[in-house]
Amino acid sequence: MKEHAFLFLKNWFHGYVEGFYSTDEQLQFHIRLKEEHTMRVLENAVRIGTWLTCSFEQMQHIKIAALLHDIGRFQQYQTYRTFNDVMSVNHAQLGLDVLQETGSLQAAGLSDQEKRIVKNAVLYHNRRQLPIGENEEWLIPAKIIRDADKIDIFSMLITKDKDNKIPLPQELGNADVYSAKIVEDILQGKLVEYPDIKTGNDLMLFRLSWIYDIYFSYSFSYMVEQGYIDKLIAALPAREEIACVHQCLRQYAREHAISKNDFD
Repeated sequence: MKEHAFLFLKNWFHGYVEGFYSTDEQLQFHIRLKEEHTMRVLENAVRIGTWLTCSFEQMQHIKIAALLHDIGRFQQYQTYRTFNDVMSVNHAQLGLDVLQETGSLQAAGLSDQEKRIVKNAVLYHNRRQLPIGENEEWLIPAKIIRDADKIDIFSMLITKDKDNKIPLPQELGNADVYSAKIVEDILQGKLVEYPDIKTGNDLMLFRLSWIYDIYFSYSFSYMVEQGYIDKLIAALPAREEIACVHQCLRQYAREHAISKNDFD
């Protein structure tokens, strides 16, 4: 794959997104939120791929998949005014529909094999888990995008800049409570089930459980360096169960991180 394919798609991406720009402040805020998120995920993915010493061809797959991973978000929000897939559509599948309808991958000159790698990374970036026993050729880009995506979401959750912070879904209450089942799942090393989320605290714990779905030691190291777990836990009620969750997740992340001397 040539570098021009990525550059073509980067220009296409920005042109596509600009088509959703609006004088509606709420719509514009959310469109820009996802556009800026995409650029940071791209940066994260490049750093992970570089740390893994991926080949030039692999890096092109990674960069294109990162660029397009949330391409369905823009139409999703314009149509449904929510990023909640349960209340609207699966934004990853919608993303594939957009790529198919626009013919952007074909226009960029990607081969059929390259298109499959990118499409699978887009399709599976938001799944609860990746399928087992699949071809590593597309699993590596998919894993990198999943890590890069989570890193930026964690960063957005803790930022004090209201223009970057992820809005709390309106359907969730702000009650100072959380589910005992969710706490127990995390303490048992399990990913939280989305249907168990009832409050904003449950949603935060759900996202914290993503620590169990991180693939690369570089990603763990970066999150430890940035103190993401500590800062996200601080937003939850100061109770004994939450302290146990904090200790459990922090220990897990540190055990899977590379040493500080190896951290770049």
